[in-house]
Amino acid sequence: MSAGGLREARRTEYRRTFRAERRHVPGRSGGVLAVAFVATVVVALAVVPVLMGRQAEEAQREVAEVLDPARLLGTQLSLVQARQMSLFQSYLVSGDLSFRARYEETHEDEEDIYRRLGALVERMDLEVQAALATLSNTSMSWYVLHRAAFDTATTVREDMLANLAEEQARFDQLQRATLQLENAIQVNVDAGHASMTQLRMLQNRITLGLVLLALGATFVVGVVGWQLRTLTAEAEARRRDAVRARRENEAIVEGTGDGVVGIDLSGRCISVNRQGLDLLGYSERELAGRDVHDVLHARTPSGDPRPREEDLILQALAGGGSARSREDDVLWRKDGTPLPVQWSLRPLVDGLEVRGGVLTFTDMTEIQEKEEALRRAVRVREEVLSVVSHDLRNPLGVVVGAADLLLDLPLDEQERANQARIIRRSARRMRRLIEDLLDVSRIEAGALVLRPTAEDVRDILSDTRDFFAPQAIEARIRLVSQVEERTPTVLADRDRLQQALSNLVANALRFTPAGGTISLVARGDDDGHVVIEVSDTGPGVPEDAMTHIFDRFWQASRHDRTGAGLGLAIVRGIAEAHGGVVDLVRRDGGGATFRLRLRAAPEPAHAEEAV
Repeated sequence: MSAGGLREARRTEYRRTFRAERRHVPGRSGGVLAVAFVATVVVALAVVPVLMGRQAEEAQREVAEVLDPARLLGTQLSLVQARQMSLFQSYLVSGDLSFRARYEETHEDEEDIYRRLGALVERMDLEVQAALATLSNTSMSWYVLHRAAFDTATTVREDMLANLAEEQARFDQLQRATLQLENAIQVNVDAGHASMTQLRMLQNRITLGLVLLALGATFVVGVVGWQLRTLTAEAEARRRDAVRARRENEAIVEGTGDGVVGIDLSGRCISVNRQGLDLLGYSERELAGRDVHDVLHARTPSGDPRPREEDLILQALAGGGSARSREDDVLWRKDGTPLPVQWSLRPLVDGLEVRGGVLTFTDMTEIQEKEEALRRAVRVREEVLSVVSHDLRNPLGVVVGAADLLLDLPLDEQERANQARIIRRSARRMRRLIEDLLDVSRIEAGALVLRPTAEDVRDILSDTRDFFAPQAIEARIRLVSQVEERTPTVLADRDRLQQALSNLVANALRFTPAGGTISLVARGDDDGHVVIEVSDTGPGVPEDAMTHIFDRFWQASRHDRTGAGLGLAIVRGIAEAHGGVVDLVRRDGGGATFRLRLRAAPEPAHAEEAV
């Protein structure tokens, strides 16, 4: 039965009761009882909603001050632990003790979260307290192991670096303990919200009942002389209640962020809210009366036809029950594209009779995008470990082999010097890789320190050309530089700009064949910038590689690795740190041009001539 029908039934019952009392109770006694009844209703109407409201406010305060903050702290704790894992892995890979200070900062943040959580979970159930205690013990054990690695500097760090899988397993165990705590807190949060909702609903029902009783009492008191007027007022009150209830329901449905579709027992759409229309791309007129299965759910996520007998929506409608979507289900938009959703169907009940169902669906596009971004981050982390281990293993093997030769074989002085040079060359290669990794980390963290000054572009290009001249001569490649007249000085950190140009020239030397040319050209533009171009006559960059050329660890050819794939990523980071840009310009006929665009240094103010 609908809410309006229930109110009408109660009013009818009041009228019957009143008529029976008129037949069996004397007038004066009826008046006394009526006054007593009205007084009781008024007192109840004044006291009961206040008491219920206080209980609901107390439940709401518990959710706002304890449960929701605890849930947020649990999420923050998981993020802090992930950051600790990242910093500790960076320390294991690089051996740089500067990561320790940042790690300790995150540990202090973690301890602060534990203190705040401890104060909050005291007001929760024992399951949450036990989960927090378990997590705290696991975290402390994890931290003690990390402190040992930081304190011993080499021995423990090398052991843990060789057994990263065990460290990952410990981190996964910590994350599971954190997830258990979050789930336990969420159970309390859900229970708090449910309790608050139940109290509000009970308050509304009791208030509504008391209002109806008050109206009935008013009717009982005034029916003797004002029966017609009372009946008219009641009719108007019922109309206003119905209009208000309808408007409130419409406002709730229209205000939700989910799509809501009303369906009759035959599976046809009888209503849909504005959010649902926007998500599906239909107008209300286009959906009204149409079969929901045929329009929205006739195909599987892969695009194959979905038989009507296998449609969970139609099955739930036929059985008068509820249903939920399976994982990765979709509804189909008007334009034929799938809409990733999570839907649920609840029966639409009028009294004891099922009239249809209410389909509520949530757009999962953003959530799926975030999940995919998380999966990409995991793949990048695995790629970093793979690349670093690959590019460190080769020179490290050379160092070990050369050291074994020096120790095990009676080599002459010349051969011993040659092996020592091999060790030095391999060690420098490993150092360059580690420095590039640190530069990439600084760039991503926004911690790349620059000391920009006004620099002469001619000197920078000349130094770069002179540095690579021996390699160019050996490779039979022509290396030239040119600075146009009136090229202004550049506002840049000389060492970092030299590093960026060196990476570009080294990259050009790898791909330019013998007899080719590498050009370094600088000029000014009309916008107050200095443009530096590094061009080569190599094979150029394929079209499908243009969007990835500046990505970390990316290389156009994976068959002939000559570096870690960090050089161009560092160039982009240095350019952006200067407030400039770097881009790749394709050239007709082959070759590639990398263009750096940096701000020019401001012109010095001229001193006024003495008169």
